[in-house]
Amino acid sequence: MVSGDRARSPAPEAKKAAPVTADDLLLRTWLHNRSENTRRAYERDVRDLLAYVGRPLVEIGLADLQGWFDSMAGASDATRRRKLSAAKSLLAYAAGTGALTQNAGAAFRLERGRDTLNERILSREQVLAMIEGEGEPRRKALLDVLYRMGLRISEACALRWRDVTRRQQGGVASVFGKGNKTRAVQVPAKLFKQLVALRVENGPDAPVVPGHDGRPLSHDAAHRIVKRAARRAGLSGAVSAHWLRHAHASHALDNNAPVHVVQATLGHASLATTTRYSHVREGDGSANYLD
Repeated sequence: MVSGDRARSPAPEAKKAAPVTADDLLLRTWLHNRSENTRRAYERDVRDLLAYVGRPLVEIGLADLQGWFDSMAGASDATRRRKLSAAKSLLAYAAGTGALTQNAGAAFRLERGRDTLNERILSREQVLAMIEGEGEPRRKALLDVLYRMGLRISEACALRWRDVTRRQQGGVASVFGKGNKTRAVQVPAKLFKQLVALRVENGPDAPVVPGHDGRPLSHDAAHRIVKRAARRAGLSGAVSAHWLRHAHASHALDNNAPVHVVQATLGHASLATTTRYSHVREGDGSANYLD
């Protein structure tokens, strides 16, 4: 053997891809054309069910769903309901397409839970404490966008300058949101100026709220920014970006904004969803109109 040569070990066998199961195919078609965030959340919930049951969807019965739901006793009521809703949606889809002979989720009855929305609405003072307590301009801009434009965290992270049109007073953003719907959202003049000052490049695909490296802000990074702001303001650890969207709706209605305007800004499909944010103002109530 020539010096320096070594006997070559056999080439490692290529890793075989995991086989695609019937459940995988069903999930793929069920999630087709949904938004990335929806796909990620729904698939995570359904995979959780499959991991608990340990059997394919075709073998899941009502007792399995009930056991899975009961096993989540430590989670919040909203989380349990969301997970169950995802599972019931998939099972109904599978039964409707003929992939399953029966829909085990149809028999699972769940009473309507108590509306706890009021517990997730921050006061204006609390919101301003979060925003003003943030000294870094880029992070502060994110908090302002979430509150003053009422955007979902995914919408704020996805916003590009091609989506924003300058107006005489501020601008208008074309927001592609939940349900694959596009809506026009006003960018107040002060916020527009704030965002322009952060712009790192002039290309149309530049993010409106950039990350520390000038690239689009990730969902996780935005989440951390909100959590830190809430902690600095002495607020509950449960505060999330969606609480700022709740605050936008609540405060706008409290300041007599027309409910249909708030509905259009937030992209609510139903006016009933928007009116949930209406509050009885101090000194006012239907009792005043009885005598």
